[in-house]
Amino acid sequence: MAFHVLEQSNRLVDGYKRTFRIEGKSLLLIQEHGEVFLIENRCPHMDAPLDTGTVTPDVAIRCRAHGIEFDLRSGRASGSMASMLDCLNRFNLVYEGTAVGVDL
Repeated sequence: MAFHVLEQSNRLVDGYKRTFRIEGKSLLLIQEHGEVFLIENRCPHMDAPLDTGTVTPDVAIRCRAHGIEFDLRSGRASGSMASMLDCLNRFNLVYEGTAVGVDL
């Protein structure tokens, strides 16, 4: 595994949303309500990019393609199709000094 720096922690504020391409993966870093999340930038439903989606007040991301919401904390979908969908692919963040990153 290799550590990849994504951002400096002092730049993370609520509403932060940015994509990164690392080792062939498109990742989406989000901060909302003081919590930081790193997910694959891909909706499990139809592979639509999630960076164009909306982060909701209840800390979910709504896919712009079909309106499906995924809880950023658990990765699970909500709504009538929830039981048929895979969870978001989430990644653990690593903090080194003032840097926020990921080990891939």
